[in-house]
Amino acid sequence: MDNFIRTKLQPSDSCIICSDHFSASHTPVALPCHHIFGHACIANWLHNGRGATNSCPICRREIYTPTDGGAFTTASIWTALCAASPDRIHDFMSALWPRVAALFGDDPTATFTTRDLLAQAVLPALRSMSNTAGPFADCHSLVASIWNSLGRPNTASGLAIPLVRLARLMAQTSSILPKWITTVPRTSLLFWRANACLGTSSTEISWAQLSEAAALSNPRYFPFLHLYTVLLSQHVVHARPTNTGPSHDAILERCCGKIGGEWVGKPPDGFKESVVGVYEELRRHQLEEKRISLRGHEEEKGVVTGLWAMAGWRREDVGRGKPAVELRKKVSGGWSD
Repeated sequence: MDNFIRTKLQPSDSCIICSDHFSASHTPVALPCHHIFGHACIANWLHNGRGATNSCPICRREIYTPTDGGAFTTASIWTALCAASPDRIHDFMSALWPRVAALFGDDPTATFTTRDLLAQAVLPALRSMSNTAGPFADCHSLVASIWNSLGRPNTASGLAIPLVRLARLMAQTSSILPKWITTVPRTSLLFWRANACLGTSSTEISWAQLSEAAALSNPRYFPFLHLYTVLLSQHVVHARPTNTGPSHDAILERCCGKIGGEWVGKPPDGFKESVVGVYEELRRHQLEEKRISLRGHEEEKGVVTGLWAMAGWRREDVGRGKPAVELRKKVSGGWSD
């Protein structure tokens, strides 16, 4: 014990933040975790640092409980990100797309690890936004500090969860979209909103979420349904044409295999029947009536609703003739020529 006291219990005479010795003008203070810093240094850390600054620089224990609503938390930053201007969201997505494309070029199966997505796509894209103060810079600081402090694991936590899911969604669907579409602001917002509506609790995308949206009974996942319908529309454009059209099984492979093959769970049978109806209507509008494909415009929301409503009507086999005509008028009315 005496040896321990003599050799290990050494007084702290300098600040670990700035490395300067304590003095009358640089007084030491102890945090609740008992780590000691210069008063001015830890005050600057709390007021002007970015990221997880409400924690000890050494052990990361929380320093105080914020009461002013200005803390850097997952919830507050995510809310600020989703409220960012369309231009800022497009700037971030424009930085993310080429990095995701580079990963996809190395592995066309899109089976990327979480570590790959964070290190090579998400964090570099966030870093490119950190020159301007705001939620994207705050997000970079928080995600990077937490992930690095945990040893850069192959898992996501906090704000990294929805961003990893976003990058994975982009990678899984990039082969369906022509490259030019990924460069326009409306596509950036389409993907951002589709991902944002899925929440912040899981990096996985679930067929259950899409099936709920397709039932049109709850609008919370509608942005995801809009994106999915645009992907179906683009697939119609770029699929190899046939004289008779694809078979029922071929449509299901395209809509539930090529798209969404990596998602959690399985599409219910009712959804499968609906998606076949939607795909056939898209083919009729785009190939027979020569209308342009869906491309993520705000005005398409009525078209998307009409397509899935008609598919639900067909599946339930309730009333034929006039109801179908009325729904088709609604769909055609919102379609761009």
